Amino acid sequence: MMDYENLIKLLNTLAQEYLFMDSKDVDIPMAGKLLNHLELIIDEAKKLKITPVKSCAASLTQIMEKTILGGIDDKQTAASIFESGIHLMQEIADSYSNTGKYEGSIHEFLEKSSAVAGEASIDSVSIDLENNTDQVKEVARESNPAGSDKIEIQDESLTRDFIAEGLEYIEEIEINILNLENEPENKDYINAIFRPFHSIKGVASFLNLEKIRSLAHNLESLLDKTRNGEISVTPSLIDVVLDGADMLKTLIGQLKDVLEGKTAGAADLDIPALTTRIHRIEQGFDTEAGSKKIGDILVDDGIISKEKLEQTLKDTSGNHDKKIGQALIEEGAVKPKQVSQALRKQVEQVTDLTTIRVDTNKLDDLIDMVGELVITQSMISQDLKNQVNADKRLTRDISQFFRITSALQRVSTSLRMIPIKQTFQRMSRLVRDLAKNAGKNVSVELVGEDTEIDRNMVDEIYNPLVHMIRNSVDHGLETTADRIKAGKTEKGLITLKAYHRGGNIVIEIADDGKGLDKQKIINKAIKSGVLQGDENLSDQEIFKLIFMPGLSTAEKVTDVSGRGVGMDVVKRAVEKLRGKIEIESTLGEGTTFITRFPLTLAIIDGMIVKVGAESYILPTISIRQALRPTRESYTSVVGRGEMINAMGQLMPLIRLYDLFDIEPEHKQPWDAIVVVVDSESGSRCLMVDKIIGKAEVVVKGLGEGLKNIKGLAGGAILGNGRIGLIIDTEGLFELAQER
Repeated sequence: MMDYENLIKLLNTLAQEYLFMDSKDVDIPMAGKLLNHLELIIDEAKKLKITPVKSCAASLTQIMEKTILGGIDDKQTAASIFESGIHLMQEIADSYSNTGKYEGSIHEFLEKSSAVAGEASIDSVSIDLENNTDQVKEVARESNPAGSDKIEIQDESLTRDFIAEGLEYIEEIEINILNLENEPENKDYINAIFRPFHSIKGVASFLNLEKIRSLAHNLESLLDKTRNGEISVTPSLIDVVLDGADMLKTLIGQLKDVLEGKTAGAADLDIPALTTRIHRIEQGFDTEAGSKKIGDILVDDGIISKEKLEQTLKDTSGNHDKKIGQALIEEGAVKPKQVSQALRKQVEQVTDLTTIRVDTNKLDDLIDMVGELVITQSMISQDLKNQVNADKRLTRDISQFFRITSALQRVSTSLRMIPIKQTFQRMSRLVRDLAKNAGKNVSVELVGEDTEIDRNMVDEIYNPLVHMIRNSVDHGLETTADRIKAGKTEKGLITLKAYHRGGNIVIEIADDGKGLDKQKIINKAIKSGVLQGDENLSDQEIFKLIFMPGLSTAEKVTDVSGRGVGMDVVKRAVEKLRGKIEIESTLGEGTTFITRFPLTLAIIDGMIVKVGAESYILPTISIRQALRPTRESYTSVVGRGEMINAMGQLMPLIRLYDLFDIEPEHKQPWDAIVVVVDSESGSRCLMVDKIIGKAEVVVKGLGEGLKNIKGLAGGAILGNGRIGLIIDTEGLFELAQER
């Protein structure tokens, strides 16, 4: 059975991209993105043998190409045709997904698109994209052969846009190629490098910039084979892509000089040599460097002379702390990049001896087994405590076993940890795109990129971070004019910061915008029925009102809207990860969102409490205080139920035995123990019989049948061999309100 999911996903992406485009004034970057999507759609339609989608996508490709080249006068009609074509392809794909066929006709659409594109017949719009691309290439070669050094400007406006966007593409490539070097198996990075080369190639073809087109095409082909698994990511491939990006940057710089009326700067560009290196890597020939010394590698590469190497070795012979690479850099004989490349060549032959690639499923199995070991350790520890006359030697040996187990647990957990750098860089690009769409001038500061987080957490935290970034750019930061009026710098600043604290990873997203207006939030909350009137709320309680569904303080609705739209999604996502979110804001100065997540989802730091005969685990991140209340601190408030005066304020009392239908040891709060627990909706007092102690427990799922029970986040096997249920505080509070 055919799988149409990928095609439907590609069509949805195309539709979303098109919504952000100004259809009357198509810019090159957006057109390039749309053409890339259309090419992927055509490839997928070919694979699935869905001819109607392939024909529609080919016709839209021709319309977009002609629009870029200024060959279409009626842009409004072209935009309308383009939009209807997207909807038609989505309809066709849905029909194939549901019934395996499409009963409708695309004849009328092809006629309209053919008329807009100026083609002679309907058949011409279903031309194979690869043939069409070959024709474009052939025209480009004839008008500007590869050997020609003369640069001709075909269209000044398009060329100016191409230069600006081309340089940004190169910057994007450089970031992602370095990420790929750290994670060679990550297909997302390969695709992120492939797409900019593809866009540069496409626009260079339109502008007849054959040198740029040819080089970008060769690099694109190399990366295409990499993403298809035909060749592996190696240090040599990383080097050749970096060198190719540098060469493209130089070529675009020469084009800029010509556009500004200057003489194109002379540069020693050996494009044929680079092309040969690309083809050798495509054919499977990689650099063989053995275990030569750094100095010898630099000499072999022609970077320094043998005489220079010998002189430097002589000069540094008395200083054993200074390495040869460092000395050559300080003398200006080599660049840091050249030494880095030499170091990689040096270790290339022994890499397989020092590192291995492990299937992530095997790694997860290891973590699970270590978790079982920790559980067994807890059970042994419990049994020892119950023995009055335990053998001292046995106790000593088991203590050593416990230390080894703890160390093994730490090491195995660290295997899952990866730097948050990748996520932060994706956020940085998102800020740039959002700021451009919003017409704002924004810079990004990244702090703590090397902070490590569980790899399973990376994808989970991405969406809440995106929502907070969107709201900071759209609603938090002012326009340039408003910032100048407020005495601020023209460029707004968004700071992403990550660090470890108390067994958690803390991620801060700060903007230096206008801050949250407390009175406006209160007024909106009263209007929405969230507040009944002027209640005595703290700043944190006011700020947290923006997490209520639909409570937005934005003055107008935009594509990303204001704080409140989507912020309830943030709250739920953070809580799902056993995290916590706080807000700090000063009116006129800015806002900071502070999120705390556990370093791993596999282990939880909790307090074990007992209610009747049952044990429960409260996440320590949610606990503020534990106390035995006095009889005088207990009261009952009309309309609000039972309350406990704790920490200087009245808090609702939740009797766990009532919620879980358990017979408790104590029914009066002053006989029991009250644990003050925080959540995003406020603080509550949980009434329990005993506090057993604090422990790190391995989280276990409750299975399909029990996974959606409100108030429970999972289970854990305790030291006595029994199961303790992990409390989800937010869900528990909701459950209590429903009673």
